[in-house]
Amino acid sequence: MEISSVAARILGCLLEKGRTTPDQYPLSLNAIVTACNQSTNRSPVVTYSEGTVEAGLDELRTLELVRREKPLGGRAIKYSELLVRSLPMGKPELALMGVLLLRGAQTPGELKARTERLYAFATLESLDEALGRLALHEDGPLVEQLHREPGHKEARWRECLSTPTTGSTGPTSDPMAAGQSVPPDVAEVTNVAALVGRVVTLEAEVTRLAGALDRLASEARD
Repeated sequence: MEISSVAARILGCLLEKGRTTPDQYPLSLNAIVTACNQSTNRSPVVTYSEGTVEAGLDELRTLELVRREKPLGGRAIKYSELLVRSLPMGKPELALMGVLLLRGAQTPGELKARTERLYAFATLESLDEALGRLALHEDGPLVEQLHREPGHKEARWRECLSTPTTGSTGPTSDPMAAGQSVPPDVAEVTNVAALVGRVVTLEAEVTRLAGALDRLASEARD
């Protein structure tokens, strides 16, 4: 599944508004245009026309990522997202997807700060675990880690639903063309996510074994 940048912006807006302003959700076409073109919490800032947004909504409806509905007693057609129905995920993952769709590639630190309105991650570790689940999603990677840029401490992550931006330094670009020295295993786009998943699994196994040892020690004392 791959969607256009317009569809990605619309989907991100629906995810955001459904959680930050639920009393005004689903959204009308005019509300979606306004949400797409707002200058805060968006990157890049755009000026989509009504026709552009309608085309993006049609694209999302074809992929069953958006539902069109007419509320009882209402006049305007309204729209709601169906992302979680098509690609099952929890609240932490939905928050990350929403912010990535709206603001492009970001570091874990940036994501933690910007997802506060949608979901409050207690620690960076819990956010990393959610990124890992998205990268290892059963329907294919929904996020990927980009190459760490020179002078930056953290590598950025991007969502995989939309078409990569031309010239991206992510795993899908040619590192030689970008003039970068990249280790041979850099193509393993889910490498970090896989490590996170293994750590979580190992922690659960250690907890299970510790419980079993406690039970054995208790039985020995009895």
